[in-house]
Amino acid sequence: MAKNSETSQINDISRLEQSLIALSDSFRSHREYIEENFKISALEMQLIQHIMHNGAQKMKDVSKYFYIKLSTFTSIVDKAEKSRVLKRVNSKTDRRVVFLDVTSKGRSLYEEYVAALDNLVEKKGLDVDADQVEQLESGLEMFDQISQEKD
Repeated sequence: MAKNSETSQINDISRLEQSLIALSDSFRSHREYIEENFKISALEMQLIQHIMHNGAQKMKDVSKYFYIKLSTFTSIVDKAEKSRVLKRVNSKTDRRVVFLDVTSKGRSLYEEYVAALDNLVEKKGLDVDADQVEQLESGLEMFDQISQEKD
């Protein structure tokens, strides 16, 4: 009976691996869609989304959230500022602290992006219900837990 259990576990791991590959391909395709249609990088759109959902935040905190070294993150923000989608805002209470916020152009792009996603869902005739979203979220949380486990 142990052999059946091992075979089942191997099949489950194989299915998980195939699902992750398909998910990775979907993310890659989505990144290309963003870059093609909105003329900013997918990371810049993620930064806009993050700030739109959480409000202006310290650059240091945003770089930690995205697991990007602050020195590297600074050049990413430079590019986003040059594209005029994000802006740095100096703290009024501590000169050393710099906040990151979305510009009006960034807000506009984000609204276009959300509308485009709604449009795509509608055009494809997809009916996304709460149960499906919940399943996806729990699957991603499980993958996140697996990914963070250390030997």
